[in-house]
Amino acid sequence: MIHDPGYLSTLNVVMDVILVLAGLWMVWTVRGIGGIVGSSLTLIVSGAIILGFAHLIATLGSAAYLNIFDANTNNFVHRIIVLIGFIVLVFGFRRLRVMKE
Repeated sequence: MIHDPGYLSTLNVVMDVILVLAGLWMVWTVRGIGGIVGSSLTLIVSGAIILGFAHLIATLGSAAYLNIFDANTNNFVHRIIVLIGFIVLVFGFRRLRVMKE
């Protein structure tokens, strides 16, 4: 069962959706926190959501689903989106660092 490619493909989509939902849960959790901590956490959570969407887009854009991209382009797009997510995370952490100084 677990070795069936269809099963793993479906499981990947389910896990990707869970990643995005976890990011939205993070938004719900940090809402209402003001000041520099709130704005920092908003950036960090936004980065996490972007990372979740990167995986979902990579899965759905593959030949197994919507066939939007060929394999190389799909990998490239995935990496660009992940890079953007990490950059947003870094901006959030840098804002937190200001509190230390």
